[in-house]
Amino acid sequence: MENKNPKKENISPKANEKPQKINKIDKKEQKKQLKAKKKNEKLKKRQEKALKNIRWFWFFILFLLAIVILSMWDTHRKTKFMKKQKYTIDTLTNSLHFYKTKYLEKDSALTELLSKYNTLLDKNMQNSETIEQKKQELLQLQQELYVRDSILNTLKKSLDVALSGYSQDQLTIHQKNGKLYLTMRNKLLFPSGSAQVQQSGYRVLKIVANILKKNPNIDITIEGHTDNVPISPKNKKFKNNWELSTARAVSVTEILVKKYNIRPERLVASGRSMYYPIAPNTTEKGRSQNRRIEFIMTPNLETIYKILGNQTK
Repeated sequence: MENKNPKKENISPKANEKPQKINKIDKKEQKKQLKAKKKNEKLKKRQEKALKNIRWFWFFILFLLAIVILSMWDTHRKTKFMKKQKYTIDTLTNSLHFYKTKYLEKDSALTELLSKYNTLLDKNMQNSETIEQKKQELLQLQQELYVRDSILNTLKKSLDVALSGYSQDQLTIHQKNGKLYLTMRNKLLFPSGSAQVQQSGYRVLKIVANILKKNPNIDITIEGHTDNVPISPKNKKFKNNWELSTARAVSVTEILVKKYNIRPERLVASGRSMYYPIAPNTTEKGRSQNRRIEFIMTPNLETIYKILGNQTK
């Protein structure tokens, strides 16, 4: 029994040698596979990182291109806008110069040109180009007249409303020959024989000044008028009606400028004495009407040119 057992013990180690060798080979293979796997994973990560960097690179390039294109478009748009603005300004400047030149040439002959146009038609002029030119000039003058009358009509409505509390014995408003006339009786403004404005005069002048401030493109001539009764020898301040009418016009003008801040370049003061009556001096009522201050209002020429220029645009 003792001899058999050792033999069995000698056989079993030899039988276990092959599995141990197989296990060692498997472990080596596993290590190689793990290394290869890690290599592949690293390579894959590098490729993914490279691909990501390439994507970011192209995104940055496209972003820069978008900024450049937008900048070029904005510059182009601004340039186009500036050219358009310059063209508009040049057009308006040329229109203003054109209308101003024409108006200055024709200002003293607005109604005369209408008559000339009718005469040309009556004579059956054969030169059609000349007729067409005259038509254009007539059309332009009609437009100027229309604009001027529209401005004066609006001003008259404002004065009518503002001065509705005064009677016709105190003041009147009427439109004539392309001008608006506001006529105030002297009894509303001055004591007899004086150029000192009284309180009732200040009140009405304040109303008129407020209307004139709202219409800054209206020029005003202020005329003083008297009746034909000579100045009393007792009046030591004025020698004659010339001096009295002029002093009253100047007094009203100074109040408008100094007290109510009307721009002085808009105003002209003059005295007409007794030589432009609106009623006979043979009656007291007529003489009362002749003793007056007249505000003669006309639209500034540049206002008309500006309106016509806007209409042309």
